[in-house]
Amino acid sequence: MKDSLTHRFMLFTTFVVVSIMLIHFTWDYRTQRAQATLEMHEKAQVITKQLIATREVIAKNQDRINYDSQGNFEFKHLNPAAIGMQIGDIFGQLTNYSIKQTRIDYRASCNAPDAFEAQGLLRFGQEPHLAEIWGEDVVGGERVFRYMVPLHMKEECLSCHGQPIGDIDITGHFKEGYKAEDLGGAISLIMPMDIFLQGMKVDVYRHLSFSLLLIGVIVISMYLLVTRLVTRSLGELKIATAQVGQGNFDIDLNCIKAQGEIKELAQHIQEMANQLKDLYQNLEAKVEKRTHQLELANEDLRIKQDELEAANIKLNEINTYKSEFLAIMSHELRTPLTSVMAFTDLLLQELPKDFIQERQNLNYIKANSQNLLKLINNILDLAKIEAGRLELKLEYVDMADVLGAIDSVVAPLAKKKGIVWEINLAPEVSLLRADPEKLRRVIENLAGNAIKFTPSGGRVEIQMTNAPRENWIIIRVIDTGIGIPPEEQEEIFERFTQVDSSNSRKYGGTGLGLALAKELVTLHKGELWVESEINKGSTFVVYLPKDPDKVD
Repeated sequence: MKDSLTHRFMLFTTFVVVSIMLIHFTWDYRTQRAQATLEMHEKAQVITKQLIATREVIAKNQDRINYDSQGNFEFKHLNPAAIGMQIGDIFGQLTNYSIKQTRIDYRASCNAPDAFEAQGLLRFGQEPHLAEIWGEDVVGGERVFRYMVPLHMKEECLSCHGQPIGDIDITGHFKEGYKAEDLGGAISLIMPMDIFLQGMKVDVYRHLSFSLLLIGVIVISMYLLVTRLVTRSLGELKIATAQVGQGNFDIDLNCIKAQGEIKELAQHIQEMANQLKDLYQNLEAKVEKRTHQLELANEDLRIKQDELEAANIKLNEINTYKSEFLAIMSHELRTPLTSVMAFTDLLLQELPKDFIQERQNLNYIKANSQNLLKLINNILDLAKIEAGRLELKLEYVDMADVLGAIDSVVAPLAKKKGIVWEINLAPEVSLLRADPEKLRRVIENLAGNAIKFTPSGGRVEIQMTNAPRENWIIIRVIDTGIGIPPEEQEEIFERFTQVDSSNSRKYGGTGLGLALAKELVTLHKGELWVESEINKGSTFVVYLPKDPDKVD
C-alpha cells in the first residue's frame, strides 16, 4: 500500500502544502516580530521624549520655582534630575515599565547604570552623533525591551554641573565641570515584552490552527479527487490487464468511470484485448499452416542437402581421380624424361665439338626436358598437397647453404640477362628448422620469376632478416621488374594464373610456381604475399617461423 500511486501522490502533495505553509508561517512570524519591535521602539521614543520635555520645562523655570514674589531665593529641590526621579518612581508604580536617568558618575544610587546602560553610555561617549540605543535583554528572568537616549548639557544645567570643578552647587553636591553639549548621562527605559509576545503567540496559534485546518482540507480533498478520478480507474485497468495476461480476453472497459487520458488508455486496452482475442482464435490455424509450410521447407532442405552431399561425394571422387591421374601421369612421365635427359648428356659427351648446330639442338632438348621435369614435379607436389600426402622433413637448416645453392642456379641466369644479383643474409638468422629442399624450391622459384620479369640492367636482391615478431624471419625477394597491378596481386597465387595472359607468351611459364610456393610456405605455417607497383618492381615477402612445431 505504501508503494501505491495514491500514497505517493498524497505524500508529495502533503509535503508541498506543508512546505508552503511553513514558509508562510516563518515569514508571517518574522513580520509580526518586526512589527512588534517597531511598535515598542515607537512607544519608547514617545515616553522618553515626554520625560525629556518635562526636564526642559523644569530647567527653564528654575527661577520661578526657587524665587518667591518678593524675590527671595529658596531652593525647592525641584530641579530636572529630582523631577525625573519622581516621575520614574510614579511611572513605575502606575505601569510595569521602568524609566530612569543614569550616568557613569551618578549622584544618587538609584541612578547607577547596569551593564546594558553602562555599555550604552560608553557608546554615546564614543559616538557623539548616536541618537538612541535599543535592543532586547533579559532582566530578572523576564524578556524586556531596552531603550536609551543621551542627555546633553544645556545652559540651564551648568549652574549645578558646570565650572568650576569641585565647588558645591545648590543641591549640596560637587560640580563635575561639564560644558554645554557635553554628555551628561542618558534616559533608560525598560519595557516588558510579555504583552507583545503574548499577542504574537495568539496570532501564531491562530495562523497555525488555520494552516493545519487548510492542510487537512487540501489533503482530504486531493485524496478523494485522486481516488475517484485516478486510482479507482487504474485499479480496474490493473484487474483487466491481469485477466488479459491470464488469457481472458472477454473484458469490458467501456463502463469504467474515467476521464481524459485514463479513458483513452482504457479504450486502447479494450482494442488490444479485442485484437488479441482475434489473434488467439486464429492462432491455431495459423500455427498449423506455418507448421505445414515448415515441414515442406524442411523436406526441400533435406532433398537439397542430399543433393549437396551427393555432389560433394562426386566432387571428391573427381578430385581423387584427378589427383591420382596427375600423380600417375607425372610419375610415368618422369621416367622417359629422365631417360631423354640422360641420353642427351651422353650424346653431348660423345658428339665432337665442331658439330655446333647438333650440340645446340641437344642443349635445347636438355633445357626443355629440365623445364618439363620441373613442371611435372610441381604438378606432382600439388597433387600430393591436395591429397594430404606431402609432408615436411624438418631439420636444422643453415640458410647460407640454401642460399648458396640458389645462387649457383640463379646467378648465371642473372649474368646472362645483364641483371645485378645480390644476396644479403643477416648472421643472426642463419639457422632455422625447416624442410631444406622445399624451402630452396620456394626461394628459387621466387628468384627465378624475379629474373624472368626484370629487364636487362635491372636488379634482383634476396634479403633475409629477423622479423619484429620473436622467433620469426622475413625473406624478401626484391626486383625492379614490370610490377603487378593491385587487382591481380591476389590472383597470381592461384594455379595456372599469370599477371597477364600475354605474359605467358612473352615470358613463358605455366602459372604453377607461385601457387606451389604459397602451398609450401603454408606447410611451414608461414605466409607469402607480394608488394608491387607497376613499372617499378615487386617484393615477394616470405614470413616464416624459426620452428614450425612451436607455432600454435
